[in-house]
Amino acid sequence: MLSIKRKCFFLFTILLGSLILFSCQSTKNTFPQNTEGTAPTPPLLTKLPVVQFQGAGIKYEFESMLLYHYVVFPDNEASGQYAARLMDEAASAQVKIQFPAGTYECLVCEKAFKNDNSAFYVYLDNVPYRVYPSDPPLGTWELTTRVPIYFTIDEPRSILITVQANSEKKLGNTGMNLDYIQFVKRQ
Repeated sequence: MLSIKRKCFFLFTILLGSLILFSCQSTKNTFPQNTEGTAPTPPLLTKLPVVQFQGAGIKYEFESMLLYHYVVFPDNEASGQYAARLMDEAASAQVKIQFPAGTYECLVCEKAFKNDNSAFYVYLDNVPYRVYPSDPPLGTWELTTRVPIYFTIDEPRSILITVQANSEKKLGNTGMNLDYIQFVKRQ
């Protein structure tokens, strides 16, 4: 039987996690819902989107990024009803986010079916971070919690977020599906 302190800590942890999840700001799609309840095909962007981080977190959909060599396709299980597939080594997805000072955690929602199409890189400005799902990948949407990205900035600044297969020093993979990238403020 758990002690009262352990039960209270467990309950507190669940409540805190729920608050963080529900307080995250989700980006609004730039396309309206149609009458059939499914999102129409997202527009292909030709300009780098710039968004402001507000609140406890932000969740930014891949189909709303500036995409190069990604395929956007409908997926009813994806958060915005669309997902993007990183097609080849030339592919990149970009968004610029204006962050206030603080410490942040970054995770990506990914669907991969095998290890050969699961690892990729998230660049924060020019710094690459290798991310990947569970081992082996679940084949369903999952956050890259095995390798969270933590970073701290001392003053407000804009950071260019780039998602691609490779870094300059190490190869990644292609063929995985990506739903969204999320940033949660930790301090």
